[in-house]
Amino acid sequence: MKRNFATLVRTARTRPIMFALLAVLGSLAIAAAVHAQSTTTTTVTIVRGYQATSSASSVVLMTIPGLGKVDVDCSGSLSRIAFYPSVSGSLWWINGGSTGYASGSAGTQLSNQATADVITAQFATATKTTTMVISGDPAATCTYAGQAIVQ
Repeated sequence: MKRNFATLVRTARTRPIMFALLAVLGSLAIAAAVHAQSTTTTTVTIVRGYQATSSASSVVLMTIPGLGKVDVDCSGSLSRIAFYPSVSGSLWWINGGSTGYASGSAGTQLSNQATADVITAQFATATKTTTMVISGDPAATCTYAGQAIVQ
């Protein structure tokens, strides 16, 4: 009985160390897995545009390489923003709490209003996704700013 008790006491002292070592090894394995995910390289392109125009004809706010272009105009003193994809894909956007969706490669008007607005849009293809934020302010000269992040 003494031997069993002594063995139990001795192993009880080493158990916290074993648990601590297992915890350290487990966290290293998790850290290695997370590190492997975070080092995945993705090409990111950022496109920015600024335009002040009084033209009723569309002008290019920004061209998104391989995906399309954003055109703006100031027809009728309205903030008018449109996206023209160069490839087929899916487009979702939010403007003033309203959402919209279009698919394919046809141009889509995202805004046509007499008040300042901000649009968040996402265009996705099988290989690329772009997230756009575009703002427009109608006045005597309409002012537009936009940024697109392509991944």
